[in-house]
Amino acid sequence: MRNKRGWLRIVEAVIGIMIVMGFLLYFISERNIKTDISGDVNQRQLQILSIISKNDSLRNDILNDNSTQVNIEISKMIPASWNFSTNICLLQDICNRAYTPNDRDVFTEEILITSNLTEYQPKKLRFFVWMK
Repeated sequence: MRNKRGWLRIVEAVIGIMIVMGFLLYFISERNIKTDISGDVNQRQLQILSIISKNDSLRNDILNDNSTQVNIEISKMIPASWNFSTNICLLQDICNRAYTPNDRDVFTEEILITSNLTEYQPKKLRFFVWMK
């Protein structure tokens, strides 16, 4: 009779532990865990800016303050779940963008385009990215 009581208490303890662990797992899985994507976004931004800096026609567009074609090319290279904006400005200027969202994380990178084959007129292209 004593052996049966011991086994009964062990089974009760195991069931109690399983119930507690079930509640813990449920609440941990329900938490909204935000993943850090800044490394991926930064790498992708640098890759896109590298492609732009090697394209002569896009370089000329940047030097002439024509961001339309640059934006078209960038929109082809970024994932569909991202929004972006660009700003072309002089080297000594601060390239802020007024219409980036305030309620999201905005990632930014910039690249300097200093000249083309005929003239020297340095500009910088700042590239802003955020999730939709």
